[in-house]
Amino acid sequence: MRYARTLGAVAFAAAATVLATSPAHAASYTAHPHYMNKGSAVFNSSTNTLKVCDNAADGLSVMVTIEDDGNFFGYDMTKGNGQCQTYKPKLHNGQRFTLQAFNGKKGKAVSGSHGSLVYGIV
Repeated sequence: MRYARTLGAVAFAAAATVLATSPAHAASYTAHPHYMNKGSAVFNSSTNTLKVCDNAADGLSVMVTIEDDGNFFGYDMTKGNGQCQTYKPKLHNGQRFTLQAFNGKKGKAVSGSHGSLVYGIV
């Protein structure tokens, strides 16, 4: 009986060590504007980077908001025609966040273009 408990404790310690040293899985979250789906915002929680792409040269920008409990960031990608830009919002590790993309013109959101909210953990 004592041997079984010792073996169980050793197996548990070995499993805990493997789990503790396993690499973190990169989580990627994508949001799209509702308006004809022209553009995207991809947040990578392991690198804390946000890549915003404007897929069409239509005069509309891709606007993005991302926030956690203590921070709010807004970005406006206006280059169009398949151009992308990477941003580094300073979100807090372990915090839940929301991400949303929409289309805009001259810094104002186009009515009806707000995509669904995307939720995740940094």
